[in-house]
Amino acid sequence: MSTSILGTKLSVNGSIILAGFCCLLMFITANALMSNNGKKEVRIDNLHYLVDSAHDIDISQALNFETKDWQTNVTDIYSPAMSDDIHWLKFTIQGREALGPKLLEIDNPFLNRVNVWFVQKNKILSHLSTGDEQPFSERPILHENFVFSVPATTGTIDVYVSAYSTGSIRLPIYLWPEKMYLSYETKSAITMGVFIGLMLAMGICSLFCFVATKALPFLIYSGYVGSLVLTITTLFGLTFRYLWPESTLFQQDSLALFASCLLCLSTIFCDQLLKVKVYSAQLSKLLRVIATIFIIGAGVSFFIPLPLFIDAFLSMTLVSGLVVFLTGIWLWKKGSTVAHYYTLTWAMLYLLGLAVVLDNLNIVSFSLSPTHFLMLGATIETIFLALILIISHNKQKQAELIEQTELLDIERQTRNTEKEVLEQQKTATEELEYKVQERTLELEITLRELSEKNQELEKKNTLDSLTGIRNRSYFDKKYQAELRRSKREQTQLSIVMLDIDHFKSVNDIHGHLMGDECIKVVANILKQSLKRLSDDVCRYGGEEFAMILPSTDLEGALALVEKIRIEISNTEIVLNEASVKVTISAGIGTATAEVTMNEKSILALADQQLYKAKNAGRNQTIGSYLS
Repeated sequence: MSTSILGTKLSVNGSIILAGFCCLLMFITANALMSNNGKKEVRIDNLHYLVDSAHDIDISQALNFETKDWQTNVTDIYSPAMSDDIHWLKFTIQGREALGPKLLEIDNPFLNRVNVWFVQKNKILSHLSTGDEQPFSERPILHENFVFSVPATTGTIDVYVSAYSTGSIRLPIYLWPEKMYLSYETKSAITMGVFIGLMLAMGICSLFCFVATKALPFLIYSGYVGSLVLTITTLFGLTFRYLWPESTLFQQDSLALFASCLLCLSTIFCDQLLKVKVYSAQLSKLLRVIATIFIIGAGVSFFIPLPLFIDAFLSMTLVSGLVVFLTGIWLWKKGSTVAHYYTLTWAMLYLLGLAVVLDNLNIVSFSLSPTHFLMLGATIETIFLALILIISHNKQKQAELIEQTELLDIERQTRNTEKEVLEQQKTATEELEYKVQERTLELEITLRELSEKNQELEKKNTLDSLTGIRNRSYFDKKYQAELRRSKREQTQLSIVMLDIDHFKSVNDIHGHLMGDECIKVVANILKQSLKRLSDDVCRYGGEEFAMILPSTDLEGALALVEKIRIEISNTEIVLNEASVKVTISAGIGTATAEVTMNEKSILALADQQLYKAKNAGRNQTIGSYLS
């Protein structure tokens, strides 16, 4: 096991060294290939500028301004702070000479409006207007940067430029011989093509890895690479040229959108790749919060002023980069090998960023422009992140393989133990089997007897001990069941409430035994009067009875109850040598149950009709439909 781990570490370190060597070679190659990027044929060293805060200066006024009205720019590149001002530039160039046609280039594809006037002896030779507020097809020369053809004239030419941008107003202005510019563009196109091809290949391979392994970091990495390509190509103006040349509104917000998505996916990738949650749930939650802020920023960027968004975005970028870098260092100290390589990758990216800053401060000089430095840094970072992702996935698979091997060993031992136990149990099972069958037969007989007893007991629990008919508990359950059936089948249900008239007088005069006899006789007559199996009579309480007549309308119920009433009134009840006749009062409630009705409505109606019968003189039947 230790030899395998050592071999894995040597292989990983060798891969890192090889990747570093490839990136160094890439840097040297790119530096040599683009060695003439920053060297223009004519250096503009007479740049003057003024700021139009009121937006009210036109070319005629600019031509009449005196030299003292213009300020001198001390550097080759005019780069003021972001503002809502229009910036005017003035400089002098030489017209067409031995070198042939010339081109004027403004190397910033994110200017909203650009106007260029070529003036000779205070006469306007040509006026060209462009900017990313206009469709790409309306540019004077179809190029991602703003390129203008210098008029074909000899002598000096005064050039006036007015530029406006809601974002960076940086104005790198270069003058090119046309042939040299074409050579430069060829090299630049090759460099950009290699970059885009490499990035897309890595993104697609990562996507295929996700499909094959279902590992989420591969999908996040693929999205990260896609966002990186879109961000870089948008910085170079290529997306506006090739993807949405007519969508000027989206062009102005596209960089903010792609950059936000890039940093969001970068933060999520850090969380997933380093498995931060395993070490600290709070730190993992912080990374997810940062990613969410970038996603919200991507949506908000369409609605807030660009300068405000840029300030907030740069602040969040600084915070997120610092958090990710410190997370990598912390996990490195915790012993995470992946965090080790991940931190080194971020360190290399920061070194490239430092190189860009030193180049901008003229402390050191590189042939590559800052944008090409950014592209090179992104390529190196992407290559190393892909390598780290593969290393992480490989380590995870190795850990899973080791765990599976250990589990298989445990399972093999467990199976051997189980086999021995099963052999021991087999004998015991055979001995117990006969006893179990014997006990099972006895148990089945006992259960059958118990079931019969339970049925008898359940039946007894629903019978009234005095009359032998069903009791109040049974009535409540039967009423609920028939009410549901009436709702389901939409049939009429009749409920009858009966009461023996003047029953208290019978008890007072003839005694309680005669009263009990009266109750039993009435109950027997009620029971004998019901011919359908679905009909039921119950002793509701004391001398009161209740009848349930399913699928019976009011007329049928009245006919049945009236017949019962007459029979009871004509029956002489004899106990010992005493005899008595009793009468009953009955109330009937009939209705077709509805879903929304109160469940007690029919029963309450029958009880109400019973009291009407009593109040009307007793010994009569009154019924009603439920309104």
